[in-house]
Amino acid sequence: MRSLRKGSMRWMTFLLSALLPVSAGVPALAEQPSATFSGFNDWLGSETRGVRIGADGRLRLAPNLRRVGQLPEGVIWSVLPDGSGGAYLSAGTDGKLFHYTGGQMKPMGQVKGGIVFAMARLGQDLIVAPTGEGKLFRVSPAGDVKPFAEIDARIVWALAVEGDAVLVAGGAEKGAVLVQAREGSSRRLAELADETAFTALTSDGQGGWYLGSHGRGLVLRYNRQGDRLETLMDTPFEEVRALAYVDGQLFIGADNGLTPKFSTGQLERREGYLQADTTAATRSAVIRLDKDRVPETLWQSSQSQVYALAAWKGQLLVGTGNRSRIFSLPLGKGRDTDPFAVVQELGTAQATAFLPTGGDLLVVGSNPAELHLLSEAQATEGTLESKILRGVPIADWGRAYLDAEVPTGTNVELQFRTGSTETPDATWSTWTPPLRSGERPALPPARFAQFRLRLSSTRGGATPTVETVSLYWAQRNLAPVWEGVDLMPPGLVITRTAPPDDIGIERVPLETQKLIPALGYMGAEKRSFRRGGQSFVFRVNDPNGDALQFVIRLVPEKGAPILLEKSWKEKFFSFDTLPVPDGRYRLEVVASDAPSAPFNAALTSTWRTAPFTVDHTPPAIADLSAAAEGDGVRVRFTARDETSVLKEAALSADGEHWLLIVPEDRVFDQKEERFDVQVPRDMVRGDRLLVKVVDLHNNEQSAAVSVGTPAPKR
Repeated sequence: MRSLRKGSMRWMTFLLSALLPVSAGVPALAEQPSATFSGFNDWLGSETRGVRIGADGRLRLAPNLRRVGQLPEGVIWSVLPDGSGGAYLSAGTDGKLFHYTGGQMKPMGQVKGGIVFAMARLGQDLIVAPTGEGKLFRVSPAGDVKPFAEIDARIVWALAVEGDAVLVAGGAEKGAVLVQAREGSSRRLAELADETAFTALTSDGQGGWYLGSHGRGLVLRYNRQGDRLETLMDTPFEEVRALAYVDGQLFIGADNGLTPKFSTGQLERREGYLQADTTAATRSAVIRLDKDRVPETLWQSSQSQVYALAAWKGQLLVGTGNRSRIFSLPLGKGRDTDPFAVVQELGTAQATAFLPTGGDLLVVGSNPAELHLLSEAQATEGTLESKILRGVPIADWGRAYLDAEVPTGTNVELQFRTGSTETPDATWSTWTPPLRSGERPALPPARFAQFRLRLSSTRGGATPTVETVSLYWAQRNLAPVWEGVDLMPPGLVITRTAPPDDIGIERVPLETQKLIPALGYMGAEKRSFRRGGQSFVFRVNDPNGDALQFVIRLVPEKGAPILLEKSWKEKFFSFDTLPVPDGRYRLEVVASDAPSAPFNAALTSTWRTAPFTVDHTPPAIADLSAAAEGDGVRVRFTARDETSVLKEAALSADGEHWLLIVPEDRVFDQKEERFDVQVPRDMVRGDRLLVKVVDLHNNEQSAAVSVGTPAPKR
């Protein structure tokens, strides 16, 4: 507790030296923020179109990608080549079928039932399996639909043709099933009761089939000789969504939490700008089983989920969501130097399927439902919009430095924009003109910012290469923000540790007793009571999160302010009011962020409390009398305080117990109150009574009177 007396000052000095050690030298300041984009994870929160992100973090122009078709249904569940360079598609939740041919999307028909997750082409017709029907249907090129076979599967995830039969991989009521169907009949080839369903199916090139399951994420092989089902791998994931068999090696796309979303027909929308989180749990992976069935994880992600796999141009393409990124994994020796890359991004939520068409690759996107054509030829232009940079709470945005290789005929442009919303919208500034490396953008302070890279090439096959982008900014310092200063009840003392012995615990008023355990300031402060103590709690915060210190002054109604502290570090303050004359005062507190801010950028803000009263003088008791009257003793007296309203009075008729009493008008609402009380005679011991009065500041006065003392004449 702060005191203006010499003895108490010595105690306060000891307390501060023990609790708030002074550090010598220059105070530690927050580092000026900066960001460097050079590694692969640095770019993951970006939006890219036509830009390839290599495993080494280098940016180059990507293979060309163009949109060639759209559907209003939202999600394309299955795609199948039509044998003539086009494709059949199932989309939406009510069994709609479409034919993409000649660059146009044409409705083909509709199958009654649920979602069509799988299709196969038998001759010129389609075989489709709507969810929940337990049936296969045959659809002609003209769109005519007729039953093909009943099957023991409620949901079908994959279909394949084997001669004149169709293989069905899915789930029945009692587990995963593999069914062979011919027109009008079907039979179960294999089942796995412990798994929910078989979710992926591909040929092993030797008359057998590889399967993936949902449940424990198993990889299995079905051997036609002996109808034997063999488990090859138990992946550490819930499900195997995609399989690709290439040159004797099996590539596995495994996920957590994807099949339930398919089952409800509700794939998630595209995710916005992401922050790379290297600590999050792994959501998906691509695993390779080599010819000796030795597993190796080639790629894994905590953000993306695998929807599709396809071998194309010496690389394995991985279609993912919910950012529709296409990753590539080299199938040859290139894996040693460039093990993976983001080769394109569709701009939809998911890249759900790949379909070779000539030398190009048809890529299916969902949310919205689109078809894109990926070619081996390089794009002539690509853009990358960085993740959102954040000021705390607002920043002056500085220079950006670009390190890039720019061959003749290529170019890289850097632009900048700022805004006040976390997601860019119409309120953001327009992109600046292209900036030179190290040029300061002419932008006002803002909370959020973003840069854009535009890569271009006028030479076939030539591409610029971006190595690094480094940015600098300064958090704009804002003054501390006051909510207020809470005035504690008189006598309440707040300290960081238990009070020393000389504080003296006196009689604590009931209302203060109730308040002491309820005050939870960070759980470390201690509360106690001392006459003359006065405490305050500061409700103030710094928008930048800076450490604060306080200059504290006591301001009387008349006269000069009294400096109590000039570098107080706590958000509570107690001082001893006993050396201060009775009267009305305010506490003026100046909060400063100087401990964390540069000297020439430190800011302050001031709060001055409402007036409060310092009152050390006890009330006076006058006109005290005690006279026998009837069967009792009538006690009369007047109590007066010069500063405060009276709040309590009591008398003791036996010298041991105090009886609370009220004034004549029954309300304690004045500085002076009159009392007239009759005490039963049998309660009085001896010939003396005691009376006591207390003011609002817990100053107490008592007096004694002998029975028989007459009241003074008025």
